[in-house]
Amino acid sequence: MKFSANLGFLWTDRSLPDAIRAAKEAGFDAVECHWPYDTPATETLAALHETGLQMLGLNTRRGDVAGGENGLAALPDRTTDARAAIDEAIAYANNLECKAVHVMAGFVSGGDAHATFVGNLNYACAQAAANGITILIEPLNKYDAPGYFLSTTNQALEIIKEVG
Repeated sequence: MKFSANLGFLWTDRSLPDAIRAAKEAGFDAVECHWPYDTPATETLAALHETGLQMLGLNTRRGDVAGGENGLAALPDRTTDARAAIDEAIAYANNLECKAVHVMAGFVSGGDAHATFVGNLNYACAQAAANGITILIEPLNKYDAPGYFLSTTNQALEIIKEVG
């Protein structure tokens, strides 16, 4: 069993490399990070190698956070941006020897959102497979993230079946 520190919640007052070092000092075996993109991948990778920790996963960018976005992959009018975020996340994950990317759906509803999310997940899976990376999805509950497209386990299971 490995114990992973989620650096989106722990040591948030530190730089990403310093948070990785803190996770090692605290006895964690691995780390995960929501959005590592403000730190050059070379610096993050150096801290991972220095500590012997593995980056287990990271998320795609959320989009315009100040404008209320929390993911792009289900937003029908943001497919180009969603795919750019997917490509960026896969490239960053590759640079970190990270094998999982969580594709953020976003706040949206309606039939077009479902088709858009499935289409972007198919795109993500094709890009990830070529790089040995697994694509993850995560339902966010209606209480903590009201309006988030992917909000139940049953919905996630149906989408997984559809994407394959």
